Amino acid sequence: MTTTTTTTTTTTTTVHHKPGITLTIEQRRAKSREHKFGLCEYCDTGLDLRSDFICHTPTNRGFKLMCNACHEYYNPGRSPNFEF
Repeated sequence: MTTTTTTTTTTTTTVHHKPGITLTIEQRRAKSREHKFGLCEYCDTGLDLRSDFICHTPTNRGFKLMCNACHEYYNPGRSPNFEF
């Protein structure tokens, strides 16, 4: 009698979010119209649901929409769900 042993190896690939604008102004305008809340101010991610982004206030003079992936990139471990 012959015994066969099979070993399976699972490889996990982690995708790291790298903020950056790669679209031109005209392309961003066109893509922004396709999404309910426009685009993330730090990357080209479309924002369709309120849970996709936070209102980031880098200065006290307004806000920018920041996707959750960019928020995690710039603020690792900090929850985007702020209670006021």
